[in-house]
Amino acid sequence: MLPPRLADDLCSLRAGVDRLAMVIAMIVDDEDIITDCKAYEAVIQVDENMAYEEALDNPRFGEMFKLASSWQQKELRLNIQNAELRPRLHGDQNLRVEVKWPNAATQMIESFMVATNASVGHLLGKEGAPLPWRCHTPPDAIEVEELNAKLAALGVEIELPLPRYRKHGQSDEGELADLLSGWAGGSIDVSGLSAEEKSPANNTLDYLANVHDSDARQEILDALDKAQQQASELKGPVRRVVDQGLFHLMQRANYCEVNLGHFGLNLDAYVHFTSPIRRYPDLMAHRQLKAYLRGEAWAHSLEETAKIAQHCSEQGHTAKRLEWELVANAYHLHLLRGGALGGESSTESKPLEHASWAARITGIRTPWVFLDLGDDGAVHGRMHLGQIGGKTRMSVDEHGLAVIPAEPDVRGEQNPVVQLGQIFPCRIRGLDVWSGSLDLVPQ
Repeated sequence: MLPPRLADDLCSLRAGVDRLAMVIAMIVDDEDIITDCKAYEAVIQVDENMAYEEALDNPRFGEMFKLASSWQQKELRLNIQNAELRPRLHGDQNLRVEVKWPNAATQMIESFMVATNASVGHLLGKEGAPLPWRCHTPPDAIEVEELNAKLAALGVEIELPLPRYRKHGQSDEGELADLLSGWAGGSIDVSGLSAEEKSPANNTLDYLANVHDSDARQEILDALDKAQQQASELKGPVRRVVDQGLFHLMQRANYCEVNLGHFGLNLDAYVHFTSPIRRYPDLMAHRQLKAYLRGEAWAHSLEETAKIAQHCSEQGHTAKRLEWELVANAYHLHLLRGGALGGESSTESKPLEHASWAARITGIRTPWVFLDLGDDGAVHGRMHLGQIGGKTRMSVDEHGLAVIPAEPDVRGEQNPVVQLGQIFPCRIRGLDVWSGSLDLVPQ
């Protein structure tokens, strides 16, 4: 976000150089629960710059790994980890692609950053600071119903409960009133039911008034955790379908001036604070924290915060989409040149011709069949329904589980041609530059 002169030099944490910083001290009890935190303006000096891999099995960081592991055991963690493709240009034409998977060191640092972000959220939330909260809502009820129907059609005995939307301090009547009002688009008078809900109940702090009740949130988190455990006992393609279905239930996180909590992290309050060099909402949180420490007026008003939060959400989604497309196009170009992971390719490389991939079908949505080329979550492509079945027109069944003939045969049947989760041999036809997707055809 910042110019190179700042990001790569003056704000960069270089070893042996003094740097201005904000320090968050967290007080942890015997059960590794954060009970309080304090913030300080400070000058720090980094002793040593290291790669994540250098910290693995390093006794200097044993206590940090131990604490992070304790926190991680209390979190919901779906066992679906995506590889990070890292294209690197060497010279003008040579391209090299590496795959980076999360390891214990990256997960440890992530845990400490999450703890810091949550601590700052509570610290400033109690003071009434306008903040661009990082919000993540529970799964949508309709999508849960659709996944339940898909699992039932597969014969999988996993059924998720519909998410509840009770807020902190809200009664059963208040929750019902909100549901009715939302369902009716606000056209039903529910004032009688919601009278007691006009203000936060049970001494709920203002910044938590719109956050989902922790017990209600925990219900769906426990159900997802149980479903994941049940899925681990499945085998073959069904296991992959269930894992993907659970993963895709997760909503997209956004910035908002109203704190709605963070469902995926199971947190009541969460702000982005740890990356002020690359994210503007983090810089806003730093400004508000400094204003609090110095006893000054808030640097950002609620109105300004709302406007910037919406802008940053939109720009963040756009930037992420561009990043995905750029990385995908770079790797796909690498493949088309005949390159492999860990190897280099160039304009002089021999193109990959007629190579077959034993790809896994991970999604079926008209008019596309989506495939995972290596069956490891790293490389994806798509195939048009028109490529399957020869001259027979194809369609997708009711639950997106199979590609079937659009018209019944002479016996009135529509038998699946390909099914979700199966291995399907294919080859690369080309690259759709606009979508960043590999165009696949049957082998």
